[in-house]
Amino acid sequence: MSRRNGKLGEHLIELFNALQRRETTFGQIYAMSASCGIDARRVLADHFQGGELHG
Repeated sequence: MSRRNGKLGEHLIELFNALQRRETTFGQIYAMSASCGIDARRVLADHFQGGELHG
C-alpha cells in the first residue's frame, strides 16, 4: 500500500485510524498531524463536529 499512497498517504491513513480509536491522545493527534503538515486543531475540530467540511 505504501507504494501506491506514498509516505504522506500512509501518514494520513494512520491519522484517520488513530482518530477512530478512543485511546488515542490529543498529543498523538498533534504529532501525527504535524507529520502530515496539517493543523491538528483543525483536524480535532472537524473530527468532533462530525467531520463536516466548512470554510
